[in-house]
Amino acid sequence: MAIYGDFEYHAFNDIIKVLQRHSGVLFMRTALAGRSVELHLRQGTLQAVFVDGFPVNEPLRVRDTVRQLVSGARGEYSFEAGPTEYQFALPMNELIREALSGSAIPEQQLPHQDTRFEVVASAQSMPLPESLRASWASLSPLLRGGASASDLASQLRVSLPEARAELYRFRAAGLIAPQRAAAQAQVSAQPAGPVRRLLSALRRLTGGSAA
Repeated sequence: MAIYGDFEYHAFNDIIKVLQRHSGVLFMRTALAGRSVELHLRQGTLQAVFVDGFPVNEPLRVRDTVRQLVSGARGEYSFEAGPTEYQFALPMNELIREALSGSAIPEQQLPHQDTRFEVVASAQSMPLPESLRASWASLSPLLRGGASASDLASQLRVSLPEARAELYRFRAAGLIAPQRAAAQAQVSAQPAGPVRRLLSALRRLTGGSAA
């Protein structure tokens, strides 16, 4: 089976629905600002992604690629039924749903691109949402030392909007917190020692209690 068309007339989401029960390669010659994209699909599951012929394996980059296709795939596409390469197994419906929900996050709720976040101490004991497991496994090592959306976008070669949205999801799940908040907590705790010493000195001088 072969399918040909142009995104001028068909939305990316609609094409994926049509291919839900089929297996093969969806090739888009100029889908992402002139770059080619290959999606290896097996009955609704994404198994490999190639951009300009290079494999994309990092979970956040895979999701970012799908998000860009959902929001603005361009040019001609073709689908050839047949064998596919296998790198991972991600449900396309979930990837598209995440892309659509991510685009709906209000701008004012997204973290600033330069705000650095770090993993909270209780993250290991928290239940991890299924949709975040793959990206958390790859990003948590970077966040342990502190990282911003700009850092993630640069190191992982993903778009800044996707990096900000992912930090938003991690923070909403209680996995990370801004570094400056932790630093401020430490600073505010430091004067407690001298204050206690001053109160003790006042008690000794007055022979009573100091409030």
